[in-house]
Amino acid sequence: MNAGCQGINSSRGFSLLEIMVVMVIAGLMIALVPPLFSGAVSGTKLKGSARDLAIVLRETRSQAIIRNAEQLVHLDLETPRYRVGNGKPQALPEDVVMAVQLITGATVAEMSQHVVRFFPDGSSSGELITLSGGNQAYHLHLNWLTGSIAISTGLRDAG
Repeated sequence: MNAGCQGINSSRGFSLLEIMVVMVIAGLMIALVPPLFSGAVSGTKLKGSARDLAIVLRETRSQAIIRNAEQLVHLDLETPRYRVGNGKPQALPEDVVMAVQLITGATVAEMSQHVVRFFPDGSSSGELITLSGGNQAYHLHLNWLTGSIAISTGLRDAG
């Protein structure tokens, strides 16, 4: 059956044209794929920042109960950054915006500072802290009665 093919030289390997096509496709993938991941990286930083702040708030609440004394977390909305008591300030990533809504529904001005209070009985001053970046937002809900902190996700407000 292969007797007719034995006289023909079959070439092995790839032609120059095939190699060039593969190189062009690989170059396009290298150039176009990384920008797709940049949004994922900033989203990961935002999520990490929200979790870190929630951990700090929970730890501060615990300290208020353990020490039987009011504990404070200072939020600097302009920078944005936060610090516990007189501790070292912790900066948020550059592209993260922090906003605070009080339990009364009033919004704290963007260029100001705010203090979150945790009381010895475990209660808090009860704010809604929003960290946003790009089109994503994470909302940290501080329950005024129990002092518990819950995180929810959403889209950033257009306004």
